[in-house]
Amino acid sequence: MSMVNAYVLICCDLAASEKVVEELEKINGVQEVSPVSGVYDIIVQISASTEDELKSIYMEIRKMKKVLTTITLIVSKTL
Repeated sequence: MSMVNAYVLICCDLAASEKVVEELEKINGVQEVSPVSGVYDIIVQISASTEDELKSIYMEIRKMKKVLTTITLIVSKTL
């Protein structure tokens, strides 16, 4: 069965990145968490067996305290 994958770009409250990273690592379906510098604070790779499961994961991320905004990029094809 092929997996559905996405990247979530996160902006969070000032100085909250470490706490948000800790919480992200606990979420089932989170494959990789990368704190970054620039416009976004964290990039998260998520994976699920269905699009509905994937949506559930990124909605859980969006509802986290200290997360201000997110952009979700669903992978259409991996080369």
